[in-house]
Amino acid sequence: MTNTANFHPSIELLNDFTQGKLATGMSVALSAHLELCEACQEKSSELESEAAKSWAKVADDQVTPDFSDMISAIVGQAQTSEQESAGKQERPPVNEIHMLHHSVTLPRVLAKAASQGLVWKRLAGGIKQASVILDNKTQCEFIYMTPGSQVPVHRHQGSEVTLVLDGSFSDELGHYKASDFMVRTKDNLHKPASEEGCLCFAVLDNPLTFTKGFAKLMNPFIGYKFRKALAARA
Repeated sequence: MTNTANFHPSIELLNDFTQGKLATGMSVALSAHLELCEACQEKSSELESEAAKSWAKVADDQVTPDFSDMISAIVGQAQTSEQESAGKQERPPVNEIHMLHHSVTLPRVLAKAASQGLVWKRLAGGIKQASVILDNKTQCEFIYMTPGSQVPVHRHQGSEVTLVLDGSFSDELGHYKASDFMVRTKDNLHKPASEEGCLCFAVLDNPLTFTKGFAKLMNPFIGYKFRKALAARA
């Protein structure tokens, strides 16, 4: 399942991904984009190959004194994880999300995330939201923008990653369609809107802040809810 994307993750973000530096939520969003984008698949493979060569060179040049301890620790962690998960019954993946008049097939990594069970909440402006828990550092959610809907103008206190899964939406910075991957930071002010309807997967590492109208009254509640949710997972 691949599409032609116009917006892609930066090389720096792909590097962090291949080196395992991203929070799980961010990694899942980027992994889903890789399933949809052949160009980024190739870039990621190149970066992984370069990283493997660098690691091999360091391994040949240096022998870490506590290497055996490191291996033992890794094996011990793996065994613990297997023991913890042995008693848990794994839920089947949710391969599709049913929208108004059609169904959207999810990338495999998102189908796995959605297996937690999606509870859709109706927000203002024709927006629906279903959250999933992937780590204790990010807020991850499927967002469905009904046709003609829009999100009030806002900025972000940190970073927001958005992957378009179906349909399209626009903001002051561009027009985005299926498989497009965007990053918004605290420097960006935008007002997303969708004429045809749009399904996205979004990951935030800090709450957003509405900047106009009655929506501004929600800012204290949004910030409190965001921090409380992450604290509960720590």
